[in-house]
Amino acid sequence: MNELYNRHTEYRHCHLGGSVYLAVEGVLWLLSAAFGAAGQVPAAMLILLIGGMLIHPVASGFSRLLGMSSPAESSTLPVLNTWLALTIPLGLPLIIMTTADGHASMFYPAFAVLVGAHWLPFAWIYSMKSFLVIAGSMVTAGIFFGFVHTASFSACGFISGGILLVFSAVHYFMVRRELHTHS
Repeated sequence: MNELYNRHTEYRHCHLGGSVYLAVEGVLWLLSAAFGAAGQVPAAMLILLIGGMLIHPVASGFSRLLGMSSPAESSTLPVLNTWLALTIPLGLPLIIMTTADGHASMFYPAFAVLVGAHWLPFAWIYSMKSFLVIAGSMVTAGIFFGFVHTASFSACGFISGGILLVFSAVHYFMVRRELHTHS
């Protein structure tokens, strides 16, 4: 149990609670939503779809620039992280089915539900219950904008990007405080 706790703690510390990944993804959602709000719906969709494939390499690059360490070679958490990241491309057919036949307004709500559900297991990987709040917030936003407030194409994209950026900052400061307390 203590070894497992140490692996999760190490992973959380190495990645500052996933704050860099959350920030990169949040900025991507906001950029995409801005294009959507400007009436560039196909471009907005492509930005989130193609940009989503670049989140890991871009966030990894920023992490290296920030001098963040890597977890121990023996850690299996990076492998699980990779498998979880693959849930997004496997869920893309659902996004396509949802937005087909002129239902483009469902793009961000469907994506928010998919990405929100994807963040749920990260609560275990990082040993941070705040990922449950991220997951729940994004799924709730997707449901709300998909079924209740359907008039705006980009609103759910802006809300989702905001959620990710807020939690990026929360995680950064939480883990930095934790690191400062332990040193």
